[in-house]
Amino acid sequence: MLSGVAAAQGDSPTQLRQFIGEQVGGIDKLRVPANDADLPQPRLANGRPDPLFQTTEAKRYLGKMLFFDPVRTARILPEFGGALVTRQTASCGSCHMGEAAGKAGTLLNFAVGGEGRGYTDASGNFIPRRRPRPDLPLLRSIPRFPGDSLVDELPTLTDVYELAVASPARGRKLPPPGRLLRTGRLDALDSVGRNSPSVIGAGFNNRLLLGGFAGEPDSSPGGLNPFGFTAVESVALLLLDAHRMLDLQSAELQKIPAYRKLFRDAFPDEAAQSDAAGGDLNILINDLTVLRATATFLRTAVTRNTPWDRFLAGENGALTVSQRRGARLFFTAAREGGAGCYSCHSGPMLNKQVDDPDVAGAGQFVEENFYNLGLADHPLQALNVLARSDPNFRDDGRREITARADDAFKFRVLTLRQLKDGKFFFHNGSFTSVRDVVQYFNRGVPQDEVAAAAGTLTPRFTHPRGPGSPRGLHLDETQVDDLTDFLENGLYDPAFVRFDPNSTTNTLEPNERDLTYSAFRPDLAALGARDGRMPSGRPRSNDDSLSRRDMGLEFLDVTGRLDVVRVESNPLGGGRQEDVYTITNNGSSIVDTHLLLIAGGLSDQARMENASGTTSTGDPYLRVFLTNGVLRPGQSMMTRLLFRRQPQAPGVSYRLTLLSGQGNP
Repeated sequence: MLSGVAAAQGDSPTQLRQFIGEQVGGIDKLRVPANDADLPQPRLANGRPDPLFQTTEAKRYLGKMLFFDPVRTARILPEFGGALVTRQTASCGSCHMGEAAGKAGTLLNFAVGGEGRGYTDASGNFIPRRRPRPDLPLLRSIPRFPGDSLVDELPTLTDVYELAVASPARGRKLPPPGRLLRTGRLDALDSVGRNSPSVIGAGFNNRLLLGGFAGEPDSSPGGLNPFGFTAVESVALLLLDAHRMLDLQSAELQKIPAYRKLFRDAFPDEAAQSDAAGGDLNILINDLTVLRATATFLRTAVTRNTPWDRFLAGENGALTVSQRRGARLFFTAAREGGAGCYSCHSGPMLNKQVDDPDVAGAGQFVEENFYNLGLADHPLQALNVLARSDPNFRDDGRREITARADDAFKFRVLTLRQLKDGKFFFHNGSFTSVRDVVQYFNRGVPQDEVAAAAGTLTPRFTHPRGPGSPRGLHLDETQVDDLTDFLENGLYDPAFVRFDPNSTTNTLEPNERDLTYSAFRPDLAALGARDGRMPSGRPRSNDDSLSRRDMGLEFLDVTGRLDVVRVESNPLGGGRQEDVYTITNNGSSIVDTHLLLIAGGLSDQARMENASGTTSTGDPYLRVFLTNGVLRPGQSMMTRLLFRRQPQAPGVSYRLTLLSGQGNP
């Protein structure tokens, strides 16, 4: 069989599968387990699943509900700058959305202190949109970035102690040098100075977070893992602290009958202990059981039905010809004319070294999964520059955890699944298309001089074809297109985003089967769980007014904030009438999401021909998609309403009401 890309033109699907299997030591190493119970999970020395952390359906379902329920973000402390108005308004799902490949989908990632989720444009594209709340107080440090109204003091993982410069939160296992003065963990805006990583395939890595903080031993200079958790349990615990949940969430969950039932289902041993102690809910619902359930959900966040998965299973037509050429490039070493991606992106989630020995699926290699690719900082690191009064401060990635100079500017290898919805790429979010990422590797030229000069820049990026070769991969435009097609479309599973009852891939977000308690969980419905809401009764992911409008749960009457002028009323014949309006935002704040023009009081002898739908009271409305999801102060737009009245009926009359929001009012 021919080697390298020379064979790609003549590859049959069978030949390609054989070639890929030879490259990775067997095609089965790339297959996703069909059942959640077979996904990686902590195991005892005898190889059996650790019962404390074993994957069960009851634990997975509870973890999914917890991940997306805003009720948990109760740890708002005004003495450190927390704003009580933001209490219980965000969740883990604020920065990990199904429509954004398990990431935030925005350059700046906001949980508590943010507002909004995203809107759908006129073409049906979902545009993630979460921004700082306008009612937050101005804080001491206010960096501004183009296009963003960022108001923050410190990134979430930064603390400032008395008699000390700012230090990373992960160093808190050592006695602090003085009193805690300021902390990004508890200030008004929960924002992290890196692009939020995807949750897909979390169980297939032995370190999580971009510097490998989660899963790092407690003995490491930057480790914070006193319980010796594996990476998934570790990240679940660390983020309880980072994202305003630790200590205070349990009391909130204990108040909710549906959650009490879900915890009993997921943790029968703890339920029995709670009963034996006279119904002490602290035994059943606590930070440890919360993180165990959350970790179980994270382990099951996988995709199983991409064209790639179907191709591996033997479906010859699953990948297009272009995608097969891209797959051949992916699994061909750069020295042989390919892209060599598989050397870092292997395993079922394409986030491990190709030769990484499997240990419960998560692999054995650690440091081999971190690389310096010559990248600049995320813009939010400007806050750390200010907090430290150090203009030379840099986010140096893995070195922050290990304190080793040879780890400077190294960041973790990530999954390549669902990239098409990823929006922003790398830890700094500086690339906004998959093709641009491919071209970055194709050129092999670092974007940042400081990272490039650190002595840790990997030759896998700069000289993947070997020492003395020219920089980069040297792929031609067609090869770049083929590789991009494979990455974007061959590795994409729509069931991760939109519920498909026939797919073995579950949506990341709670779907209609998860939240229609009346049909699928009558036991929870009997305890007060409301269809379409989280078990707490709150909306999914976020509970702020803009998010509720984004999700179609409420609408804002903006009639009084807009100047609406009918500039024309044209008879079109046949009882038809066209009314043309200019709408101007004369207020001082934006009008956001969609604009709904409701024609109230319209005679039953007339109808709106271009109506988008009718309200719950039967009035027709036209949905107007705002450019970039907003109508800014001073901005105007023009729209028209078309009516038809019955013969001999009087003229068309109505009153306009304008609402902002998505869905049907």
